[in-house]
Amino acid sequence: MSAHDGLQDATLRALRCGIITDVDIMSIVPARRKQLQVEGYCILKGVVNDDLLNRTQACVNNAIAAQLPLQPKKNQSPGLMLAAEHYPELSGIIGNPVVWQALGQMGLSGSAFWKAVVISKPPAGPRLYWHQDCLMWDDPRSYSQISPMIFLMYYMEDTTRKNGCLRVLPGTHRKRHILHQMGEAHTPEINDMENPDDPRFLNYAGEKDVPMFAGDVVIGDARMFHATHENRSDERRTVITVWYHPLFDGLHPSTQSWIHKQFNERHGHWPESALAEISAVIPRYDGDVSPMKYNRFPNERLT
Repeated sequence: MSAHDGLQDATLRALRCGIITDVDIMSIVPARRKQLQVEGYCILKGVVNDDLLNRTQACVNNAIAAQLPLQPKKNQSPGLMLAAEHYPELSGIIGNPVVWQALGQMGLSGSAFWKAVVISKPPAGPRLYWHQDCLMWDDPRSYSQISPMIFLMYYMEDTTRKNGCLRVLPGTHRKRHILHQMGEAHTPEINDMENPDDPRFLNYAGEKDVPMFAGDVVIGDARMFHATHENRSDERRTVITVWYHPLFDGLHPSTQSWIHKQFNERHGHWPESALAEISAVIPRYDGDVSPMKYNRFPNERLT
């Protein structure tokens, strides 16, 4: 890490603790913004204070403990997956103001929240397959520099290659890769690892490991191929993945309509206190265009 990166990280931690104002965050993000544009991901360090991290970990640990006895012996590749819509206590991490302020300074203002998922990989859990998560390849934005969809990953523990850290294929958000022709993500067949020799479980030239510390966040372009290593530790490895849609008002009206509808179906029942914590990222659309039909596959415009 360069001295400049170290200074930026110290500034983020100061913002997190309330020592500096949100105006000062402008000095932090230029390098991160460039990395996100060029490689498809970046890391912001120290963006979750101890109180928020402890609150989130408590919610996640209780949810996992309650669901483990009910977990079927399927979904081996991702691990246990819990929809955050059932846990309004996660509103703090979803509406984390330090992060959405940073996104604004990265040129990703007006980001709207769609959904979040808790994903917990058990000891001896296998690697997650390569996939990209963009659902709106029919929206013209999908072929531009600014993605219509990004993910924020908050790990609840420090991660390394040993316990199943994230892997990424930088640049695949803007350039076609052989993986684009290998099938749809998140189908039962690939989640259950019916074919462990599927090429989506292989290593590829140019891939990078992304180890993380609890309290940091990795921001990724949903169009970028990503995966994880297997968990070779003795403990569970848990992440909360949050999906945002940057510059929401500039998306195609059918895309806005879909995100708005999805959000309200999933989170409209949340208590007012939880909705207040995510108010800055709630998608708001009052048009009458029908919601899009999601499409996971890019067309010939991705070269």
